Amino acid sequence: MTDAACEQIGDRTSGALAGLRAGFPVMLGYFPVAFAFGASAAAIGITSGQAAGISAVMYSGANQAFLIGAIATGMPVALIVLIGVALSLRHILYGIVLRRRIGGGPGSLTFFGYGLTDEVFATALSRTADGTRPSGAWLAGLAFAAWSSWITGTLAGALAGGALRAANAGLADALEFALPALFLGLVWVSVSRRMLALMLLAGGLAASCILLGAPQLAIPAGALAAFLAGRRT
Repeated sequence: MTDAACEQIGDRTSGALAGLRAGFPVMLGYFPVAFAFGASAAAIGITSGQAAGISAVMYSGANQAFLIGAIATGMPVALIVLIGVALSLRHILYGIVLRRRIGGGPGSLTFFGYGLTDEVFATALSRTADGTRPSGAWLAGLAFAAWSSWITGTLAGALAGGALRAANAGLADALEFALPALFLGLVWVSVSRRMLALMLLAGGLAASCILLGAPQLAIPAGALAAFLAGRRT
């Protein structure tokens, strides 16, 4: 192996480790929320292996929380899929925002795209605030940190079964606020006056959708409005 190849591997390794470190706050926030999902899944008869598989493949807090309720109520599969797609439309906008600000090859970017959650997006966007262009290894490390924590937390919660809810029924419901609170905390680190105005625009439009009885449109509509307004200004 040539010196150049060794140096390239070393750069990728150090970049991936730096991404893992950047994802540590996300890991801490994801574990208890994923634990709550695993416990809820076990309560309706989903095995620990199935719950971990759902988290590995679906990997979406909103979709997984919706899936538990949909399964419990017997909702048709086609409707579950359509609502799941609507809940995930905002990730297209995340990719559009980041595409000119990040580096990396097809492999690392594909994995990063698969692991692009709200909190991963906020962390990556914050990294680019000073003009830094994150490498593919850094992005892959960040995404892997969040993804692995989500799967591990789900498995732990599923193995614990109904013990959490039996001990304190309100705790599992309270953990639902952990994910949006984590995202707001990460965004606030890099917020500017211009970004705050866009956030208020998105929040106002999302709230309007909910009040009008169309909560499934709240996140995509708010994100699209903020994106278009940001492009104009």
